[in-house]
Amino acid sequence: MSNALDIEDLFFQWDKKNKFSLKIKKLSVEKNKKVIMFGESGSGKSTLLNLISGILSPVSGKIVVKNKVINNLPQNKKDKFRANNIGVIFQQFNILEYISPIQNILLPCNFTNFEKNNKNYFYDRAFELGNRLGLKKNILLQQNSKELSVGQKQRVAILRAIINKPFLILADEPTSALDNKNKLIFLDLLMNVCDSEKVTLLTVSHDTSLKKYFNSFVHLESLVK
Repeated sequence: MSNALDIEDLFFQWDKKNKFSLKIKKLSVEKNKKVIMFGESGSGKSTLLNLISGILSPVSGKIVVKNKVINNLPQNKKDKFRANNIGVIFQQFNILEYISPIQNILLPCNFTNFEKNNKNYFYDRAFELGNRLGLKKNILLQQNSKELSVGQKQRVAILRAIINKPFLILADEPTSALDNKNKLIFLDLLMNVCDSEKVTLLTVSHDTSLKKYFNSFVHLESLVK
């Protein structure tokens, strides 16, 4: 089975004044698998996701997503590649309260040919997926995002991550702010969506109790050179 993600000889450092650095000899994630990475706070989990998504660039090494070495791309092409191939679920979901739920969901489409070619397609996809996750069309269009419940914000975050039919989803501590009930609901939704959409999932967390929901797990500390 081919890999969705391969990392080799990765080295990242903010600057010479900042002592933090991240070194990973090798990491591979198989296509269509759900993998969770554990690490302590400040160990570099979020930094690694930002490197994989192309928001940050390593000093050296190779990051391959969908058979493309993304760290060799210029920034504008990294942004477009991320929008078309990588969905991101942020810690605490990062729902923008001053725009509607549907506008939140369609934010990644701003880096694609959204207005030119596919506007109606993405709206229809958002409504169809939203209905599957219990978010009716009127909620997506008319509800004030500030007034969304925790459960509704979870669903909007998942919809935003999958709207562009990504190859890979990166989730950064997505359950850290949730109580146990909402944590279980969120994980169930996320796993079902990844299965139905045939998406690879890489989640980072400090909560080792989550490993039973994933195909495999890895500790960041074991990858550091």
